[in-house]
Amino acid sequence: MANGIIDCRYLSEMRHWVGEAVFTLLAEQAADNLAAPLADLTAAWRRSDTESFRDATHRLKGAAASMGCTALSTAAEGMMCDTRPIEAVSGAEMQALQRLLQASLLALGAFAIQPQDTPVPARPQ
Repeated sequence: MANGIIDCRYLSEMRHWVGEAVFTLLAEQAADNLAAPLADLTAAWRRSDTESFRDATHRLKGAAASMGCTALSTAAEGMMCDTRPIEAVSGAEMQALQRLLQASLLALGAFAIQPQDTPVPARPQ
């Protein structure tokens, strides 16, 4: 993992499996795919809508995991499993998720431009 933020081994395997072009496209789309559930999560938190909050944390967990953003996925899972009332979730916790999203995107972007040790096929295997 890159500083515990992303799972480089998983991402290397994904890159090899889907090919360089698809991996690059997925990495480029990560910001939109991760920001949407976090925005929904934040909106639900502001409305104190527990059901929508839990749904958005579940979507964020899955989206982050699918792109190897393990720290973000783990944090979302923690919020998803948190038994506190939604009103007990602090603004600092929400800001921490936003910072973790930004750190995940930076780490993913840095990984995506690194040359790979093994050749990556242009097309999926």
